[in-house]
Amino acid sequence: MQTTVPSKLHSEPWMTAEQAAAHLGLPSRKALYQAVRRGQVPVHRFGKRLRFNRAELDRALLSAAS
Repeated sequence: MQTTVPSKLHSEPWMTAEQAAAHLGLPSRKALYQAVRRGQVPVHRFGKRLRFNRAELDRALLSAAS
């Protein structure tokens, strides 16, 4: 049996800081911002807003696990 999740969160390539922190399993946005400053998490700036690409976050998780 195949399970599909029609959630908008799983279909959208761009995430907010809250969504990215949850996706990465981080305890807070502050922890996410610290990881961004250390260069561990890729981020894109759209004006003053920070957005995170799901595929890039997944690659960062894989490289951190290796």
